[in-house]
Amino acid sequence: MRKGTKLLLLAAVALAGAACLSALGCGPAMAAPLEPTDSGAPSAIVIFPVGEKPNPKAAAMPPVAFNHVVHEKWMSRANKDCMVCHHTGDPIACTTCHTIEGSPEGGNITLERAMHAVKIAPRKDGTPSSCVSCHENTMKQRNCAGCHGQLVRNARESDKWCVVCHSITPRMTAQQLQAGIQGKLPDGVNEQLAAETAAARPHTKYWSPMVAPYKVEISALSGKYEPCVFNHRHHVADLMARVKNSELAQAFHNDPATMCVTCHHHSPASTTPPKCSSCHSIGIDKEHPGRPSLMAAYHLQCMNCHKDMNVARPRNTDCTTCHKLRPVQGASK
Repeated sequence: MRKGTKLLLLAAVALAGAACLSALGCGPAMAAPLEPTDSGAPSAIVIFPVGEKPNPKAAAMPPVAFNHVVHEKWMSRANKDCMVCHHTGDPIACTTCHTIEGSPEGGNITLERAMHAVKIAPRKDGTPSSCVSCHENTMKQRNCAGCHGQLVRNARESDKWCVVCHSITPRMTAQQLQAGIQGKLPDGVNEQLAAETAAARPHTKYWSPMVAPYKVEISALSGKYEPCVFNHRHHVADLMARVKNSELAQAFHNDPATMCVTCHHHSPASTTPPKCSSCHSIGIDKEHPGRPSLMAAYHLQCMNCHKDMNVARPRNTDCTTCHKLRPVQGASK
């Protein structure tokens, strides 16, 4: 074979190989490598909805990029280890046992249940945690319970919560997605896509407390008592500080309006939500008898939040802390 022909052949083979690698995403790294883990596990991985049946149109939730580094650090601070998730004692991929359909190896517990279950029966060898159950237990701490207790009581859910985890880098191709669903995506490609997703995560945005009213006068029910002057800006600033001190909160509170929707529930997420009296009337609404009256709505929101966050003052029975008793006309001074 001539030297020139051989060089052309080698070049053609190299180009073909590069095209093949590019198709699966094995080309040049597009994102800086993440910090390595202490355990030696991949810094991040993509969890695909692996199943036994063909899924030509990928009719499932988008895969999830799991950041091992962040979770490993949290486990260390909480005096926990990898067995909380890898409850079999073998640090293998969750989809080895838990598939879309469920398999005997995983006790026929589907991948969706393994990741989202909140009611998990205790086990002698240690009760495992799902993603959702672990997050929910973390949110029961004092710093989070004020808002998240209200969300549970109001049964408010949003598809925006799903997108925080179920999102993947736009560079993932249809071919890579299918390979991942079939469990055939090379580990290096998987880790690269996960790293790109972690790098592309939107940073938490915050509205300045200054955009909120400094104080809000609640006067619709004033009569025996003077109007309640609610220090709105102080409450907003306090909640923002709590979010900034929590990695979990920062991951999920990437929309600046998230912090407002607990109190201003069922309202457009904005800095100018409608007044509570837009929905809650002074008396019981005959058309909506299950809707709390305005007085009940105010007290349920404020008192429940204070109770969940162990706020000592004001006491629920101390009415005059929030709204002063109106002087009786004609009374002697």
